[in-house]
Parts: sequence; C-alpha cells; structure tokens
Amino acid sequence: MGDPMIGRVATTVASIALAAASIEVQAETNTLPAETPSVLAFKLETAMVRGSFWNPWTQKNDPVELRSFRGEGMKDGDFVGRSIRVKPGDTLRIRLDNKLPACTKEELALGPCRNDTNLHTHGLWVSPSGNSDNVMISIPPGEGFDYEFHIPQDHPAGTFWYHPHRHGSGMYQIASGMVGALIVEGNRLPTRDRPGDLDVLLKDDRGRAFAEQVLVFENIPYACSFEKDGYARMARNSEGKRIIHALCEPGEVGRVDRFAQFVQPPDAAPAFRYFPINGRVQPLLRGSVAGRFERWRIVHSGFHGLLRLGLRKLASDAPELANMPGAEQPQWMERYCTGAALPVWQIAHDGLTRSQIRRTEEAAVIPGGRLDLLTRFPEPGRYCLIEAAPQQVRGLSPQVLALIEVGGHPARIADDEAELRRQLVRAAGRVLSGKQRAAVRKRVIADLQNGLRLDSFVPHHTIAASELTGKQTAEFRTEGVERDGQFFIDDRKFDHDRIDRRLPLGGVEEWRIHVPAKGGAHVFHIHVNPFQIVSAVNEKGEDVTDSASPGFNPMLAGLSGQWMDTVLLEPGMTVVMRTRYERFAGDIMLHCHLVAHSDLGMMQHVRIYAPGEPNTDHMHH
Repeated sequence: MGDPMIGRVATTVASIALAAASIEVQAETNTLPAETPSVLAFKLETAMVRGSFWNPWTQKNDPVELRSFRGEGMKDGDFVGRSIRVKPGDTLRIRLDNKLPACTKEELALGPCRNDTNLHTHGLWVSPSGNSDNVMISIPPGEGFDYEFHIPQDHPAGTFWYHPHRHGSGMYQIASGMVGALIVEGNRLPTRDRPGDLDVLLKDDRGRAFAEQVLVFENIPYACSFEKDGYARMARNSEGKRIIHALCEPGEVGRVDRFAQFVQPPDAAPAFRYFPINGRVQPLLRGSVAGRFERWRIVHSGFHGLLRLGLRKLASDAPELANMPGAEQPQWMERYCTGAALPVWQIAHDGLTRSQIRRTEEAAVIPGGRLDLLTRFPEPGRYCLIEAAPQQVRGLSPQVLALIEVGGHPARIADDEAELRRQLVRAAGRVLSGKQRAAVRKRVIADLQNGLRLDSFVPHHTIAASELTGKQTAEFRTEGVERDGQFFIDDRKFDHDRIDRRLPLGGVEEWRIHVPAKGGAHVFHIHVNPFQIVSAVNEKGEDVTDSASPGFNPMLAGLSGQWMDTVLLEPGMTVVMRTRYERFAGDIMLHCHLVAHSDLGMMQHVRIYAPGEPNTDHMHH
C-alpha cells in the first residue's frame, strides 16, 4: 500500500524556509557575552555497511550488515555517529544523503519503507519547523536534505543526541546504531538574574576542564536467521529456554529487518544482548587517571533496557574478560568485580543541570535519556562498569558493560565529596572574581557549601502553580502482549494527519501522565520544550522518587523538581510535570521512547500555535 504519512522532500527549500520564518516567534534572548557564533557544517549519509560485533556468548565476532551513518570522522563499521559539539548561538548545518537501498514493492506492501529516513536533534531547544528539527520530513533512498539548526544564544549547555525519527522506520535505524551524541558547550557565567553554564565550574585547580568520557549506549538486536515461530534463532540454556543473543553460523550475516527482533520470546531466559558502548561490545575504556574528577556524558540510545550503572574495582588477579563466555560472566563479575561500589555524582539529566548535585552508587538511565556524572577513581588499575540491577527486579541478568583502564598514582584523599566541594568552590571564586561579581560569587559559593546546590546553573526557572494557564492529561496504554500488542495514547493510535493536541505558544501547563497497572513500562518524551517533575507516585499514592518512601523506585530516584525531556513511566504510575511552551511554534511529537512502541502507534501529533495563527487541524505538506 502507499504511504500517505509524510510530505516528500520535493517541498522546496524556499517554501520550507518561509514556513519556518512565519511561525518562529522572536523572544528576548537571555544571553551573556560569549564567543563569536560559528556556522558548523557536517555531511552525513546513511548506507548499508558491513562490520562486526563481538559476541561474548560465543566468543566470536559476528559479521553484520546494518543501516549506518557515514561521514567525516567516522569509518565503516563504527555503528555510532560521530559526536557533534556546538555552542549557544551557533548554526549547525547537516547535509543528510540517504544512500540506503530503495524499498521493493513487497516491502512497501508491509508498511512504510524502512529505508526512508530523517534527522531529529533529541532535546535541543530549536525550531521544529522548516528545515530545522522537523520530523515531518521524509528522505527516501536516493535523495538528500539540508538541515539547518539555529542554536539560541540562551540554549542550555549539556548533553543531547541525534537520531532518525521517520515514523515506521525509526526503530530499525536506531537499532542499527544510527545515533550520535550532540553536545552543547557553554562558558556563560551566572549573573544576578540569569543562569550560568555548569561547564565553568567543572575545572581543576589549574583551571583545566575536567576530562570527559562520552558513552553512547546502544541496543543492536541483529539476527542471522529465524526460527519457525518468527523469532531470531537463539542459543538455549540447559532448561531449553532461549537466551537473548544472536546465534550466527559461519557465513551468516546479522541484520535488523524484522519486528520480531525487538520482542522477547515468551520462553526466553533472563538474559539479554550486551549493550554496545560507542559501537563496541565490552570495550576497554582508556584515558582515566586516578585521583581526578571526570565528567561522563551518558546517552542511552537504545530501544529498551532500563540501565542501573555501577562502578567496581576489578581484582588484579582476574582472568581476561574476553576469555569468559557469556554464560560464565555473571560468576566472573561476582568473583572479580569485588571492590566497594564507587560513588558517582549526578549533575544533569537530559542535558539540563540539576538543582543539587546528587551522590549515589548507582546511576539510572532510560532509553532516550541522558545523564551527566562526575566520577573519581581512587587508584590506578582496572575497574568494571556494570549493569547492576538485581535479577529479581526486572528479570534481567547483571552484566559487565565495559572495563576502565585507570592510570596515574593512588590518590591520598580521605573524603571525595569534600574534595569535590573544594574544587568547585575554588573554581567559582576564580571565574567569578572581581568586585562586580562579588554578590553572585558569594551566592554560588554559599550554595555549593550548602549541600552542593547548583541553583545558579539550572537553565529554567521553577514553575509555580500561580503561573499555570492550563492542564493536560495523557494515558499510555498497551493492549495485548508480545508481537500482537497494541500501543495507544488516550485510546488512539498515531495518525499523521490528525492533530491530537493544540497548545498555545506562551502557555504554561501541568501534565498528568498515567500508565495503567496492567501492562508494561513506557518512556515519555516530548520534543522541543523540557518539563519539570512535580511528583511521581505509584497506584498506592506513594512517592517513587524518595528513597524513604515505601514505593521507592531507584530508576526515578531524586527526580522531583528536576528538569528533563524523557521520563520513565512504570505500570500503575502517575507522573505530574509542568512545562512552558516557549519561543517556537510548529508541529512536534510526544511519544514513548521505547521506539518500537512509538512506531506501532504510541505517539501523538502536537501543534503549538502562535498568537494570531488559526487554531485549526489544517495540515501543511
């Protein structure tokens, strides 16, 4: 059948630019003097690329052929896009050429062409229209498109990412590694009434920025062949249950082409594929030095998997992990990743600075979400980065995700947190020096000394109840199970030609997002404007974000009051959040970021309309 979903690239660039200009609303910018804005240009293409993934279960490299980004700074088989760095005020231009194969008539008879593509800058506060972050665009095989993203001068500095968002094909492309980190760097100092960029505080005693690790977690559910019931051929354990990992015979090539690859078989054992990090399974991460604080930018680009990350020292007598088959790795991890859990300090969610640094021994990150952490390794050697969730929590086995090689010399520091506070206070005194900044300097230092608060660096003001101009509700509901499941928001499946919500530009609203107790978990994401969490309660009315609450859920720990663009919704949960519709009018999406759910209908088309624009259902193609 034909695909009526999205207007083709045949729309002229001139008309697109005109449309963007007509609905982007100018607002007073909230900036500090900064570096001269740049125009950054990148070329990306999508193509079928050969490569391989290490398979710990079989201790072999499995050949694969996957949809992949290619471009400068990347080589074939990376299966992760290059990291892109911009600054507030920059213009980012990306030429995207689709060199994937054209879909056959047989493939089109099954639905949208899985090789049509586009580009979404997840979390960026930019226009959703014209040739900006417009997910209505579709680029068929053989065509290309020129994107232009104007980064506002008051855009928050933080960790974002990019990926395809073509409805019906996005899950196949994201699950092939068509993802990449997109980092906004900032050097703005806080003032009396404007927030600063946390980057200016994250500096050592010599004024050097903390070293960084950018870690893009992926799910790549490649399969080499399929069984009679349609599921990918998998290994089986001693009980005859399937183990969720590829089973490839010599000469076979793994691909991501069937919906069954996104679904766990009913007879599967509690094990799952390993998460590649930056395109590699169980990599050895180098560059860390004992005693120094590092900034880890974590992007969860996967289509499933609620990760709870932990760091442990690896015993010096541990056999090589690469020599351990997957079936033996849980025992290896239990025996050799035995050091005390290292603390990490959460500083930002979804690219947005927290109001207070949060120390924890586990770092929770959900599909679509990002998490910025500060880490510190006390001594040289190797460390384990593990997925730490107990099996009884989610039916998943713990696993070693990576090993970290740490150099340097042992650090003689008794109190990590006191040392972190000292370095941040010293950085604040240095960058906010002078009489003119004395009041701001005093406030920032007092906040740091009062529980490592970061109030002067939170990019958005708290939304008070008195600001609210309206309310919204949404229910994410699943009907059925396995491959026959149906996915709804408010009892409706996505329809491109239907506007589900009309929201006024300048509005400030409170949302209540609910998931019924019967059904699975979901992940709420909305484009352009982030939201502030007010509360998250379970069906008993218990606060799941508070460790002192009987209903505490570690995946949502410490999120109350924080700004985000992606949040977990577990069965029976209601999340209350508040948001402002600022600056940009146009058509955006809200959806489940378990992307298979989104592609199966768990998405809504939202129109933010500007003052004076008719509030109608009329669609522009």
